[in-house]
Amino acid sequence: MKILVSLFMLLTTLNSCDSSKKAIENSKKMQEPISGTYNITQLGDTDVSSNKIVINFDDTNNKVAGFAGCNSFFGNYSIENNMISFGSIGSSKKLCPNPIMDIENQLFKALNSATSFSTQDNEILFYSNDTVVFKGTNSIIASKRSATVNYEDNTTVKYQTVSRGSFDYITISKSKILISKDQNLQKIDEYNTDAEDWKALNKLIEAVEVETIHNIVPPSTKHQYDGAPHATLAIILGDVQYMTPTFDHGNPPEAIEALVNKVLSIKENTVKN
Repeated sequence: MKILVSLFMLLTTLNSCDSSKKAIENSKKMQEPISGTYNITQLGDTDVSSNKIVINFDDTNNKVAGFAGCNSFFGNYSIENNMISFGSIGSSKKLCPNPIMDIENQLFKALNSATSFSTQDNEILFYSNDTVVFKGTNSIIASKRSATVNYEDNTTVKYQTVSRGSFDYITISKSKILISKDQNLQKIDEYNTDAEDWKALNKLIEAVEVETIHNIVPPSTKHQYDGAPHATLAIILGDVQYMTPTFDHGNPPEAIEALVNKVLSIKENTVKN
C-alpha cells in the first residue's frame, strides 16, 4: 500500500512539474512581441487581401498605425500575455466607394472587439473571445513597383509625429498639402502643392526602396524612454501604403532622411506663406 501511495505521489509531482514547464513555455510564447508591419488578409470570413490593408505595431511605445483601405488610422494598444485591447482609434476622413468603406468600418469594429491574439511563423491572428475577427501576415503582399507605371499622379507621402503634448500630421500629394495638429483630424488645413516642390519630392520618393522601409532600423530610440517626439513616414503608391517603424522625430533613418527633411521643409514654408 505504501508503495502505491509513493508511486501516486511521484506521478503527481512529475505531472505538476510537467504542467509548470508547459505553463512557462506557453507564457513565453504568449508574450512574444508583435512589433512589425502586417498585411491584413482576412476580416471575419471575408478575404480582404486585395484591399491592401496594413497595420503596424510598435511595441516600444504601444502605438498602432496603418492604412484601412481608404483612410490612415492610428491609436494605441496594451498587451498582457496574449490578451490585447486597443484604445481609441483615430483616422483621416477621406470618403471612398461604399464597398471599401464597408470593409474599413468592419476593420475598426474588429479592432475594438479584439481581446487576444496568437502568432505562428509569419502569421498573426486576433480573436474576440474564441472567434477570429481578423488575421494577417508580416510578408508584404504587394508586388514591387512596376517600372512601366508612372505613380507620380497617384502618390502621397505622409509624415506624422506624436509626443505627450503635441501632434503633427502632414500629407503631400501632387495637388495638395494637408496639415493638422488635431489628433482626431477634425481640423485640417489644406494648401496647394507647389509644382517645383512636388517635382523635387517625387525624385526623393523614387530613390527610396519603399518595399523594404518597414524593415528600417531607427538610429536612435530616445522616444522609448523620455517621451521625446516619435514619428512615422508612410509612402502611398496607388492604393498600397508602405510604412516605416517608429523613429525619433529629428533623427530619421539614413535611408529616408532626405525625404523626411524635404517634407518638413515644405511644411514649414507652406505654413509661413
